[in-house]
Amino acid sequence: MSEKKNLNIAINVMGDGVGGGLGRARTMAVATVDAADEITAWQEFEVGWDILHEQGPHGSLHAQIVGFMRDHDIVAVVSGHMGPPMVKTMMKLGVLPLSATGDARHAATDAAKRVRAVDRGNTTVPDSAPKGNKWILPVIPL
Repeated sequence: MSEKKNLNIAINVMGDGVGGGLGRARTMAVATVDAADEITAWQEFEVGWDILHEQGPHGSLHAQIVGFMRDHDIVAVVSGHMGPPMVKTMMKLGVLPLSATGDARHAATDAAKRVRAVDRGNTTVPDSAPKGNKWILPVIPL
């Protein structure tokens, strides 16, 4: 259960904010969020998915994204947009796909709260996060 452990949240970042489409991300951050929902580590990685998106088939792009999520033990990913195939890929991987706008660090802590609520089986979590992010949560099969 995620209540007592650190969570690694991936965020598509553009400057200080949440970036646009995940498959076109240039930079991804990995935030480690502790049980008190405080960020204890923040690392940014130049992933170059924006270039790969235009150069190769989507299968190779999805494979790179999946590798990144696995390599960093990601439990949720936040981006401005994810298409249905990417959402499906993340769900199969066990990574909660979330869409948000605004400050990237706030989105990371809000995402950790969302993961913990989902882990508790809370189905009444509001679509608005405490710091103003609007979540677009995909349909999660029960």
